[in-house]
Amino acid sequence: MRIALAIAATVLAPAATAPNVAHLVLQPAQVGKGYVMLLGTDSKGVKAQMTMNLCGTDYPSERFRTGRLQVNFLKQGSNVGISNEVVTYRSGGAAQAMREAFAHAANCPNKPIYSGIKGVPKLTFHVSRVSDPRLLKGYLAVRIDSTGTVKGKHVAQTSFAVYQRRGNVLSGVYSFGSGAAAQLALCLHAAEQSAKNLRRGTSGVSSAPTA
Repeated sequence: MRIALAIAATVLAPAATAPNVAHLVLQPAQVGKGYVMLLGTDSKGVKAQMTMNLCGTDYPSERFRTGRLQVNFLKQGSNVGISNEVVTYRSGGAAQAMREAFAHAANCPNKPIYSGIKGVPKLTFHVSRVSDPRLLKGYLAVRIDSTGTVKGKHVAQTSFAVYQRRGNVLSGVYSFGSGAAAQLALCLHAAEQSAKNLRRGTSGVSSAPTA
């Protein structure tokens, strides 16, 4: 009888509700004084834009996404901006996405691959790891140096990306703009704030290492 009651309780128990990504994305004050939040036409939904494309687009975990919100932060007079993307996955999907990201970062080919940028079919990427003990255990933080030719002109750009997971939620923080040192400082600060959001918004959820 006890076994039957236990089974019945499991069957009748309500399914866990996925966290609301709108409650987990960074807020302007967390990024820095003077920064404002902007949304693009592809900011919401898993069909609007891919999430994982570090060193390529071979991320089978993409099909496990269930929710997505990406917001950008800009400041008047500043050459550095931040983007925060928070994504929910079906069970195990976020952990898989992190494993795939680690594998891509470790084997990023130093040869032209698809850039993901309209009008720029290929760029050469070089990825190096960055450390920050204030981030969630199992994080991946990288510096991305990309080079290529656009309309006959050589271009070179540096950006940073930080991926963190807690349970079935993944947060990506990405920098853009000029000045590697300024980008790194702002990106890591924003990622530390994102780690706090994930801890608060997914309390009681495991954040075991993914690599």
